[in-house]
Amino acid sequence: MSLDAQRILLLSNCAHTVDRIFELCERCDHGHLRLVVCADMEEVDQQLEHFDISLVIFDLATSGSSLTMDCLAQRISPKPLLALIGEGTAEQLVAALRNGADDVYVAGELDLHPELFVRSVERQLRRAGYIEEVHGLRDSLERSLDELREDQRAAQQVQHNLLPPEQQYFNGISFEYALQPSLLLSGDFVDALAINEHLSLFYLADVSGHGTSSALVTVLLKNMTHRLLRNYRRHSSFDILSPASTLHRINREMLLTSLGKHLTMFVGLIDHDKGCLNYAVGGHHPLPILQQGGTVRYLEGRGMPLGLFEDPLFEAHEVTLDDEFALTLFSDGILELMGDESLALKEQRLLALCAGNHDSPARFLQSIMPVGRASPDDVAIMTVRRESL
Repeated sequence: MSLDAQRILLLSNCAHTVDRIFELCERCDHGHLRLVVCADMEEVDQQLEHFDISLVIFDLATSGSSLTMDCLAQRISPKPLLALIGEGTAEQLVAALRNGADDVYVAGELDLHPELFVRSVERQLRRAGYIEEVHGLRDSLERSLDELREDQRAAQQVQHNLLPPEQQYFNGISFEYALQPSLLLSGDFVDALAINEHLSLFYLADVSGHGTSSALVTVLLKNMTHRLLRNYRRHSSFDILSPASTLHRINREMLLTSLGKHLTMFVGLIDHDKGCLNYAVGGHHPLPILQQGGTVRYLEGRGMPLGLFEDPLFEAHEVTLDDEFALTLFSDGILELMGDESLALKEQRLLALCAGNHDSPARFLQSIMPVGRASPDDVAIMTVRRESL
């Protein structure tokens, strides 16, 4: 209710009191007041059911009881209630205050000190106005939050649709991932795609921050990598054939967006004819873990994050792949789930977990983060596996 349309409810059976209250309310320094008179609680209930009330004036001298006033005061709280009593004894004053009155006046003395009553009504109306303003802001905030939740749920669905299937199989390779966002939207992203029947590209990216702005970058990332694939098939660009060149292209476009975001990224390219993995690291940690030939080890490599530097360094690496191998990629959120151990101990534990041959990223994640536990950061795990040629 706005401050220029406040409603006062007066419960009284005394015509003289009603007339006097009308006269005094007309003296109030207020743009517009509406005084509604009720003869009993049934009429009060009807008013409260259909209208917002800023102030209640309860005539205890002629209407209702202290118990009734107490119930009414609780009902309209935190809005104020002003009580009129028949006699100005200390007992009646204390009883009225104890039963919810914010101010108390003797009905028979309204003619003696009218200015005191007028100032009290003005003060209580200002208080009610502040309460109504806060309620209005709260309602507006709740509506905005509801709209924001709906927008985030829609964005979550868009991001989910951009992710690849959780399990893919092409070119003789199995690609599988698990992604656990810390909020509705994730700053982690994975993808795997067949360039042709001889080459397979995959990557894991971790955008700085959380929430909507980070998720927006993952949408751009999907667009960038698939544009590189289209360019390759149109023979207009061959950057996608080099993980390092792919990182340079993404870095350049990230700088052009001016979003103030950066990301880390691992890009791998499997050459099935040569039986090797070419890869480049864009500031990503921890590095992927390779299992083959009875050994479990981290891949080597260094590189700078994307979206920070005009001319970053990305090292190109090549690893020969056995007929059977498993490569496990992580976002750095996995380290946040591993307690207060040192970084070296966490890295050793990851190696041991990979050696334990968890059969899926989802089970790997569950072994570290039990169901129901909140994650302080987005977590992504991706496995690239070939059982046999």
